[in-house]
Amino acid sequence: MAEGALTIRARSMTIETPRPVTRYLSPGLFGGAACLGLLLVSAEAKADPGTDPEITGSIEQHWTTNALDSDRAVTDWYTLLRGSIDQQWGDADANVRIHADFEGSRYNRASIEDDRSLALSAQAFRRLEAGLELRGTLSYRVLSTGDDLEIGPLIIGTRELKQILSAQGQFGIDLGNATSLTIEATESIEKVGDTHFQDDLISPTKLHADRILSQVAARLTRTVGEYAFGGSTSALLASVERVGFPPLQLSFFQYTAQAEAAFKGKDGSSFGLALGAQYLRGADCIYERVLPAWQANFVKPLPKGFELRGTCFGRYETSDTDDPLASWLRRAELELGLKLRENLAVGTGIFAQLKDNLLLENVERSKGVYAEATWGATRSLNIVFRVDYSQKVKTILDEHESTVDAFVGVRTNI
Repeated sequence: MAEGALTIRARSMTIETPRPVTRYLSPGLFGGAACLGLLLVSAEAKADPGTDPEITGSIEQHWTTNALDSDRAVTDWYTLLRGSIDQQWGDADANVRIHADFEGSRYNRASIEDDRSLALSAQAFRRLEAGLELRGTLSYRVLSTGDDLEIGPLIIGTRELKQILSAQGQFGIDLGNATSLTIEATESIEKVGDTHFQDDLISPTKLHADRILSQVAARLTRTVGEYAFGGSTSALLASVERVGFPPLQLSFFQYTAQAEAAFKGKDGSSFGLALGAQYLRGADCIYERVLPAWQANFVKPLPKGFELRGTCFGRYETSDTDDPLASWLRRAELELGLKLRENLAVGTGIFAQLKDNLLLENVERSKGVYAEATWGATRSLNIVFRVDYSQKVKTILDEHESTVDAFVGVRTNI
């Protein structure tokens, strides 16, 4: 699913994590870290010796027809390696969780596209008397991203280092009568280094801005049997460093309000719906508009071992966009899975996406299909084979991308 997509779960409070951001350290961030430290101390005081760590890993060998993710078709093989480790101490009322994960890709020919990332996080939870719950999270992520710059017939590799530090505090209240209120505050810092060019053909220069993202949100949920109803609201303020003229990225303010409903049946079926509106204002009032926001998702078990899943949503996209401000994103996905045997499952899915760049007035149209088979060789080892085909069209740039990506992977869970 797309990053930042809405999720609604019946009989539970769902807490949305805002997208990362920014540059200057602020009292709010240090306050969140201090809150986390207090939670850690209190949780560890009640903690059990701890469970065994959970370790996951995967290695995939891919073949792609579009290694550069552009309208220039470059075929290549690449290896994708992922891994994570989770360790938890404590019980259901007070616990501490440490998480670490990494990801790396290595191309045979297009080595300029190699990526690497490492993430670390610590989370503490404490359930107090009178139906109160506290949760604090502190996380750090570093990424080294490879890309390319096209200048006429010349393709120059680029590399950029990005660091993200974020702190989040969440406060849950049981209001009685199966009603709960969740309040959260998050502050993130995104620091982006200079972009370095292949063989030093161009002097290092800054192509992306540092950002600070501050968000507060609240959600009210009422559960009635298998149904849950409620509403949520959030305010997001992004302070963006001015880089270039005209600036490559702009500061903005975004406000969201929506009504939510969800259903979860005993047969494993579920349905969620959110309807509301989003207000976005760019720096210097360059853009100001209210647009509808929505999401619907469902899971439906079918006879003969089939399962159907689907989701669609519409919202502002302020993170994954080529626009200096944001894009207006609509996306729909549909997946059909079948469990042939206890250790063998197959699936297929399709998606369609429409992204309007607000200031550049460019439109991106994407669609794709995939097929996948998963064989459980052992209880902790899965073999996966998958083929993806996608198309993308960018109207103003007149770019047409077509990609086939096939891979065989091994996934473990210890």
